Amino acid sequence: MAKKWFELAHETSGYIYPTSIYCLGAQHACHKLGIDDGTLACWYANRELSYVVIAGGFSRPGKIILDRLQNKPGFLDRIIEVNTKGIPAMLKAARRLSGKKLASLSDRELYGRWEDWLRKFVSLMTWSVMGTILEWEEPLLTNALEKVLVDKLGRHSTKLGEYFQTLTTARKRTIVNKEETDLLRLRQKQLAHKLTDQDINHHVKKYSWIAYGYDGPGWTQADIKSRLNQLPKPPSRIDKLLRRKQEDAIELPHSQRQIEKELGLTEAEKRLFHVGRVIGYWKFERKFRNQQAHEMMENFIREMARRNHLSISQAKMITVEEIENALLQHAADPQILNQRLRESLVVFTGLKCQVLSGTKTRRLIGEIQKSLAIDPRTKELKGGSAYPGFAKGIVKCIDTPDQMKKMRPGDILVSASTTPHILPAMKRAAAIITDSGGMTCHAAIVAREIKTPTVVGAKGVTKLLKDGDLVEVDANKGIVKVLKKAKSK
Repeated sequence: MAKKWFELAHETSGYIYPTSIYCLGAQHACHKLGIDDGTLACWYANRELSYVVIAGGFSRPGKIILDRLQNKPGFLDRIIEVNTKGIPAMLKAARRLSGKKLASLSDRELYGRWEDWLRKFVSLMTWSVMGTILEWEEPLLTNALEKVLVDKLGRHSTKLGEYFQTLTTARKRTIVNKEETDLLRLRQKQLAHKLTDQDINHHVKKYSWIAYGYDGPGWTQADIKSRLNQLPKPPSRIDKLLRRKQEDAIELPHSQRQIEKELGLTEAEKRLFHVGRVIGYWKFERKFRNQQAHEMMENFIREMARRNHLSISQAKMITVEEIENALLQHAADPQILNQRLRESLVVFTGLKCQVLSGTKTRRLIGEIQKSLAIDPRTKELKGGSAYPGFAKGIVKCIDTPDQMKKMRPGDILVSASTTPHILPAMKRAAAIITDSGGMTCHAAIVAREIKTPTVVGAKGVTKLLKDGDLVEVDANKGIVKVLKKAKSK
C-alpha cells in the first residue's frame, strides 16, 4: 500500500552535503525521545531539495516535545544550555576545517578533524533541533499559543494577530537585527563621506555567512555596497531608523507584560509564550551559526574533491557515511555521484541511512510526487500567521537575488523559504507568503522586524501560484485566496 508523504520544507538549491546531516540530527533528536521508527527523506532533483516525511512521522515526537516543554521546566533549560555551549564548540571544530593549510594534512588527520566536527554538530543538533521538530509537520506550539489567545479574546477579535506577534517576539536581539543595525551605522558614515573600504571589509568578515545558506555564496563587498545604496539618503531617516530599533527593543518587554496583564494570563500561559520566544530565538541563532560553519568549511569540501579528483558539485553528493572512505581510501565514484546529482533520495529510518538513485528511486519518488501534488484549481490555502495584516496584490515568486529585479512595491512575495539574500525584496512586499516554516522561521522573524503581513507554511503555495497571479492575503487568519490566475504565456 502506497504511503502518504508530507513535505516539511522545500529549498530551491541543495546537495546531499550538508543538507542530509540535518536529517541525521533530527533523527538523533527523535532517538533521544525514544522514537526510532520514523522515516525522513531528502529528495534531490535538478538541484532542488525537499525534506519529506511519512505523514505523522514528526507529529508524534513534536507532541512529546511540547508536553515536556509545558510540564518539565528542565527540558527548556537543557535546550538553552546545549545551544549556549554547543554552538561555540561546533564553530571551533569548523575553524579547524577552514583555511588553506588543509592540503598539508594527512588523510587520517583530515578525517579526524571532520569526525570531531560531525560529533559536535550532532551533539548540538540532538537538542537544538527539538524546536524545529516541534513545528515541522504540525504547528503544535503555534496552535497552543493561538488557543490561549482565542480563549481570552474570542476567535474573531481583531487583536489576535497583533497580540500573537508581540508575545512571541524574542527579547534577545537576533544576529540579523545586529547586522542591520551595523549596516545602518555604515550608512551614517557613508552619508558623512567617512566610509572606508576597511569598514566594508570588516562588515563582510563579521557577517558574510548570514547569507550563505547551505552552499553559499555569502555576502561580498559588492553586496554590502548595493545594500547600503538601497537605504534612505537623508541622514535624519537613518538616525530615525536606528532610534526606532533601540526603542522597539526597550518597549517590547513592557508591551508583553502589559498584554499578559490585560489578558490575565496564568503563570503556565506566560511560561508557554516564554517557551515560544526562547525556542524561536535559538532556532534562528543556531540556523545562522550552522551557516557560518558551512562557510568556514568550504575549503574542506574543496580538499575532499581534490583528493578524489571530483568537482565541488560531485563532492557535495557524498553522504556522511561515505566521507570516511572518500578521505581515507579516495574511493568516491564519480559516476554514482553524477547519478545522484540528476535525482536521488537519502532515506533515514531511525538512525539507519540508505541512498537511492537511478531506477531504484522511481517507485518511491512517484509515491512522494503523488502525495505532494496540488489541485491547480485550488482557490484558498491556509498557513500560519507570522505577522498580522491584510494585503491584495500581484504575485512575484522570488527565491534568489537575481529574481528580485521583478519585484515592485506592493507586490506579494511568494517564496519556498526566505533567506537574507532576498531581504530587499521582502522589504518592498505588501505581504509575504512562504511554502515552509512556522513561527520561528526566517520569514516569520524578519516579518516581525519589518512589520509586513506574512503567512508561513502555506503548503503548496509555490506549486499553485505563479508570477502575475492576483491574490488576497489575510495574515490575521493565515489565509491566502487566489482571486485571478495570470494568463499562461
